[in-house]
Amino acid sequence: MYKYFVVLIILISSQLLLAQSDNKILDSIFELRKLANTDDISIVDKIKFAKRAYDLSIQTKIDSTILESGRDLSYAYVIGNDFENYRFYNQKNLKLASKLQDTLAIANLNEHLAYYHYNVSQSDSAYYYYYNALKLYNYLKSPSKQVDVLYAMANMQETEKDYAGSEKNAVQALKLLNELPETNDNLIMSRALNNLLALISERLERREEAIEYYNKTIKISKKIDNSRYYYLHSINNLAYTYEGQGELQRALNIYNEIAEEPKLLEIDPELYVIAVGNVARVKFMLDKNNASESKKMLFNALQITESNGDDLNKMGIYGFLADIYNKTNQKDSALYFSRKTYNLATQLNSNIEKLQSLKLLGQLESGSKGIEYFNEHIRLSDSLLKNERQARDKFTRIEFETDQIIAEKEQISKERLIFLLSSIGILIGAILIYIIISQRAKNKQLRFNQMQQEANEEIYNLMIAQQDKIEEGRAVEKKRISKELHDGILGKLFGTRLNLDTLNLLATPEAIKSRERYISGLKSIEEEIRKISHDLSNDFVSESNFVDIITALIETQTQAYKLKYTFENDPSINWEEFPNKTKIHIYRMLQETLQNIYKHANANEVKISFKLKNNVILMSIEDDGEGFNVNKARKGIGLKNIDSRVREIGGIAKVFSEINKGTKFEISIPTTN
Repeated sequence: MYKYFVVLIILISSQLLLAQSDNKILDSIFELRKLANTDDISIVDKIKFAKRAYDLSIQTKIDSTILESGRDLSYAYVIGNDFENYRFYNQKNLKLASKLQDTLAIANLNEHLAYYHYNVSQSDSAYYYYYNALKLYNYLKSPSKQVDVLYAMANMQETEKDYAGSEKNAVQALKLLNELPETNDNLIMSRALNNLLALISERLERREEAIEYYNKTIKISKKIDNSRYYYLHSINNLAYTYEGQGELQRALNIYNEIAEEPKLLEIDPELYVIAVGNVARVKFMLDKNNASESKKMLFNALQITESNGDDLNKMGIYGFLADIYNKTNQKDSALYFSRKTYNLATQLNSNIEKLQSLKLLGQLESGSKGIEYFNEHIRLSDSLLKNERQARDKFTRIEFETDQIIAEKEQISKERLIFLLSSIGILIGAILIYIIISQRAKNKQLRFNQMQQEANEEIYNLMIAQQDKIEEGRAVEKKRISKELHDGILGKLFGTRLNLDTLNLLATPEAIKSRERYISGLKSIEEEIRKISHDLSNDFVSESNFVDIITALIETQTQAYKLKYTFENDPSINWEEFPNKTKIHIYRMLQETLQNIYKHANANEVKISFKLKNNVILMSIEDDGEGFNVNKARKGIGLKNIDSRVREIGGIAKVFSEINKGTKFEISIPTTN
């Protein structure tokens, strides 16, 4: 009794120690997560702490803990611009969230993966994940998250020039947003959506509509905290639309207002550069005498972009300078800045600026170089147009296919549930019926089993007798057909040959040769029918030499196909031990291979051999033909038939071929199958 008590104490103590150990690990995980989310540490330390928390979480084998640590780790990687690890851990997290059936986590992770694919310019995949997230947020009744996702989708569609789809998603987002409280974040999103709709209208040359949307963004900007920044961006966009309408002075007034904003250069140097560039450009458009002033402004703006590393605006300034120099007949400078624009546009993958620079370079360069730029402009323009056409419906297709997959999954789930419930019901019913019947029929079961055994024996005897009758009928029929072939057809053929022999004596030498060929053909037919007769009377090769049959086949086929041949048979192979089915397959495979060589190989010679090694017959057929690429060639009916026959006899087929070096078929056939 004392021993049992000691064992119990030890077990309880060990469990307490394990629980304390687990608690320590969890405490460490929470502390490491807290450190990873601290703002005042380097990104390297953030990743280090998050990775350590994740590794400890895996030790706990608690899925929810692993998921939470995995999300912190992926966030640390995206802050550090390590997008590949961001993708890797989000995919692992998505699998884990699906296992836990955590719908909110699944939605968030789909959104994160969409963000990854968007950043690596994989718009199809990005849209797919965004659409999945949208469906899940809709299911969770989370309109604010739906708005975020719809805006991301619409923004991506606008970039891909799917303006109709972008407008649809932006309008849907605005409808949801109007039902939400007017918080600062919601105002910022409302302004962004109205700005996107204005941009789409601008792209579609619906400028009056664009102006309406831009005026809405201006009104909304005034309600946002630190609204001046948003206001200036909104009026800049509005000025661009006025410029598109030809109202250059009105646009210039707005650009000047932005450029003259106090401390704008310190607060937002990029917007300042944009405004200065626009002022310089529009001034020149209004009066070419402003060229010197415009160039001076643009060079000042260029210095700012270089000091800030602002390549995007630098590219725009280069383009403005190239245009001004070109229109003031300073071709060398125009050519210089056009090249600068082209190189930077290529580096930044900015196709619009690249197209413009290529067009100008084509005009400025002379001779073949100019033609080369024009041709590149045409190729790029055609490529962009093609991509635009494809983009118009690809997002709709993704939505349709995703909805279809979801519907199919739901249908499958319903069917599985129905099947499961039906199966359980049937199983329970069957068990109940079985119990009832068993109880009622218990006393009669032994007698029933005896009667069933007797009936089975009688049925078996009848089957055996019926099989004997069938076999007897088959044998009689085969002998009858054999007799008909032998006595009837062979007799007639023999008579025909005698008549031809007689005619041969009366003919000219040329006729004699011709009739001899006919006679030889009749002999071949006669021999073939005799073989068929023997096959029907007995088994396929039960009384014939299989090697002779193969030799006859090779001789006949090669003669007909005008091929030279060598045939080698290993005398140690005892063909009589092989079942007729195997020999028939070998015969047909050889026949099919020779036909393929004749049809496709354009060969002069074929080598055929049968060798025995380790109780395996190696059948080799090699030709000196044209050969083919084994990896790219499609299998025709002939090769498929050969594969089927090889599998049926338990063999293995290999094909070796090189272009202009011939082809070799190797078929390994086990001696027992």
